[in-house]
Amino acid sequence: MKLLLIIAVGLLIGTSLMWLADFEPGFVLLKYGSWSLETSLVIFGVAFILLLVTAYAVLRALVIVKRAPKKLADWQLIQRHKRASKALTTGLITLEEGRWAEAERLLAHNASNSDTPLLHYLAAARAAQKQNAMERRDTYLALAHQTTAGSEIAVGVVQAELQIAAGQNEHALATLQHLREIAPKNRHVLQLLQQLYQKMNQWQGVQDVLPDLRKRHVLASAEVETLSIEVTVAQLEGALAKQDWALMATLWQQLPSKRRHAELLLIPYVTGLIQQGEQTQASELLENFLRKQWSDALVYQYGQIKQGDSLKRLAKAEKWLHNNEHNPLLLLTLGRLSSANKLWAKSEEYLRASLDHGPRGETYQVLAEVLLAEGKELAATDMYKQGLAMMVQQTHLPI
Repeated sequence: MKLLLIIAVGLLIGTSLMWLADFEPGFVLLKYGSWSLETSLVIFGVAFILLLVTAYAVLRALVIVKRAPKKLADWQLIQRHKRASKALTTGLITLEEGRWAEAERLLAHNASNSDTPLLHYLAAARAAQKQNAMERRDTYLALAHQTTAGSEIAVGVVQAELQIAAGQNEHALATLQHLREIAPKNRHVLQLLQQLYQKMNQWQGVQDVLPDLRKRHVLASAEVETLSIEVTVAQLEGALAKQDWALMATLWQQLPSKRRHAELLLIPYVTGLIQQGEQTQASELLENFLRKQWSDALVYQYGQIKQGDSLKRLAKAEKWLHNNEHNPLLLLTLGRLSSANKLWAKSEEYLRASLDHGPRGETYQVLAEVLLAEGKELAATDMYKQGLAMMVQQTHLPI
């Protein structure tokens, strides 16, 4: 349609020129020195138009020739970017399929031609680690940082994650601590740091990062509270294992008064008190707790206390039978307290009831000791055998 319109316009112009030539041809005289040219106005006009068109065409051609190298380079660059983009997609698919070497080759080879070299190098680093090629992994991470401005946090996070996956916990810790310095508000960095501290049993580190976890809303308040208790429990258990009573006392004093009533915290602390001979304090703490709520673990510990007024403790513990008459751990504790007061018959009764409701190897042992005190050697020997057999069967105890 467009071509027909151009032809029609050309015919119209040509017809008009022919009509003008026939109606009034006119003339044009060009003279330069001894040289002169005379022609009709129409022919001169046509020649002039043809000259302009030719000049435009020549200039246009020169411009095209001049721009050709740049356009060719741009076209080649676009093609390389397309190939790199395709290689990124193929490389990521290959990576997920577990073909690590092929994925690394595709990703690394095309990274320099990509609009997003960061993605190429990060994925290539993952592929290299899957092949246990840690040096190549670190090289790709360095290239990712060099080729993309403002990528330090992203690259650092990936580096830390890969180091953790590879078991390089010390390196990962150094990486995350550096990231925390330059990006203290980054929530993912804080969470990774908290998880790594826990994995490495560096509980003071977890304690230090807890305020930021709460402030940055990385964890909900309830989760922070639970984690804080877990950290303190781990610290108390560590002090207990080392029998570092000064550290244990310091940790306990640093606790808010409300938290000192937490069962998980009382268990290691009371164990420490009993081991260092502070049994009166241990007894008071256990009685205060059990007066308000029940705990099998703490009732069991109550029976471990050997000093002080054991008859008074027996009387207190017997009051707990009202709501826990079939509890095997309470019955074991009552048996022990009765034994401590040389009430052998009562102790035997409590211990046999404990075995009826939840047999434990140590209950058999305590009962055997009571039977020996009563002069029942054969029955005691049988209890020892049954207790030993049960201890062999039980891989672990609930307390």
